[in-house]
Amino acid sequence: MSAFLFVSGSASQLGIGRFALDEGSIQQWKLPKKLKEISGLALTPDDRLFAICDEQAIVYELDYRQGRIVKAFALGHPTARADFEGIAFLGDKVYLVTSNGLVYVAREGGNGEQVEYDVYQTGLGRFCEIEGLAPDRSTGTLLLSCKQSWGKADSKRFSIFVWSPTTGRTYSEREIPIPGEQIADRIGKKNIRPSAIVIDPETGNLFGIAGPQRAIFELAPNGALIDAIILPLADRHRQAEGIEITRDGKLLIADEGGKKKARLSAYAPRQNKTTDQQ
Repeated sequence: MSAFLFVSGSASQLGIGRFALDEGSIQQWKLPKKLKEISGLALTPDDRLFAICDEQAIVYELDYRQGRIVKAFALGHPTARADFEGIAFLGDKVYLVTSNGLVYVAREGGNGEQVEYDVYQTGLGRFCEIEGLAPDRSTGTLLLSCKQSWGKADSKRFSIFVWSPTTGRTYSEREIPIPGEQIADRIGKKNIRPSAIVIDPETGNLFGIAGPQRAIFELAPNGALIDAIILPLADRHRQAEGIEITRDGKLLIADEGGKKKARLSAYAPRQNKTTDQQ
């Protein structure tokens, strides 16, 4: 398999360690009841944060500096319903993905607006349960990641797929294997279930979050494992379902609420990064 470069840039030597991931670096907010089943995060090119929840195509803009809702708009009238598991912004469109691989596409709406949308069938639901969506702005494609595979002898074998909004094609030659067994071994777990992915804007590497294992991992653009750890503040992350990295280096994580309120966390980058000392 040939390596697929997501964005230009040199390989990172900072890794997960560039985020302090401790009590001194975290800001965390409890989110309103309507976001209890938050299932994905997405940043726009100008660093505005949006979120989606399970079941309804309602898109929320969040202020990640204050933990509040800025606006909300819906896809369809009546609002579309499905098992939504990821959200991404690419160009002037918002994309939502369902667990069975349907992609919903719409323009950004104003507060309270109900916008028209289109739906595309990626065909990926035949292979796995989709639970992650991220834009690759360098190629104008979307990355869809598997939580678990169907009908495979090795349940730890799953992938990140590349799908083009322009052609509607899934590029099998660019499929990125997720090294599930290696990640699980690294964190001392029996398996790994990725719940969200993001391309690091600084390095081009992939960061992923695994909600059930309360873990974070980093992959090279070809899927090679760089690092994986249990989140040091694992008790602050009930069920991580969304991950983003801002242009100024903040790590954002969204946790669904379960029987309590959902949470949005913002981790500041370390102040003593190697690049800051040069």
